[in-house]
Amino acid sequence: MLAEVIESNDTTLELKLRDEDISVMLIIQHELLNKKDIDFAGVILKHPLIRDYIMRIVTKKEDPAVALKEASTNASKYLEELGSTIKTQLRN
Repeated sequence: MLAEVIESNDTTLELKLRDEDISVMLIIQHELLNKKDIDFAGVILKHPLIRDYIMRIVTKKEDPAVALKEASTNASKYLEELGSTIKTQLRN
């Protein structure tokens, strides 16, 4: 994955992401939107042929980079639990 910071300040973080599947970003977006301090979290596809995306996070007070890190950690934990559950079900 290639990531480039487009905008960063106290309450806004905008990233340009390339060569990643949008489903990963949508899971992170979902985790961000579960937090009460998030005003906006969105992902858009800028170019379908090169999988070029923009992710924007706007918070009320919290550092958006910290919010992104926490959401990524939560998403990773969720996916580990999901994988474990699926493996258990496949064994039965």
